[in-house]
Amino acid sequence: MTERFAGGAISVLFACRDNAGLSLLAEALAHRRAPRLRAFSAGIAPGPVDLTAVECLHAARIPADGLSSKPLEVFALPGAPRIDLLVSLVEDVEGEVERLARRIRCGHRRWRLTDTAAEPDPHARRLAYRRLLPDLAPAIGGLLTEPAFAA
Repeated sequence: MTERFAGGAISVLFACRDNAGLSLLAEALAHRRAPRLRAFSAGIAPGPVDLTAVECLHAARIPADGLSSKPLEVFALPGAPRIDLLVSLVEDVEGEVERLARRIRCGHRRWRLTDTAAEPDPHARRLAYRRLLPDLAPAIGGLLTEPAFAA
């Protein structure tokens, strides 16, 4: 398995319930901070992009260009990018993500972050996203040190 990744980019799919905020933050942060990662995001039940997440990214000077909400199933279609690792970000999506990981034959990691999108107050969501960013950066960087992906 190690030869598959040696010297090349690792494709990671971050998954959450709605692909409106948390998984988009992870995707944008991975693009910015981990150039060896080719990051994507998707959701079980995609919803509109949470503008408070985009504001959080802008405030942190992380580009949000091109981020969009997508269904998880897109990555099982013919012609979809090859995914090396699927990361479920919240507990309530782990079953669906595990099924997709088996279907497309990739690794699966479980991170149990707070589902920020469930917070109805935009100000509280904005603060929650800002608190999550510093924790996401080392977790994303840690993916590159896993034995299967280490250069």
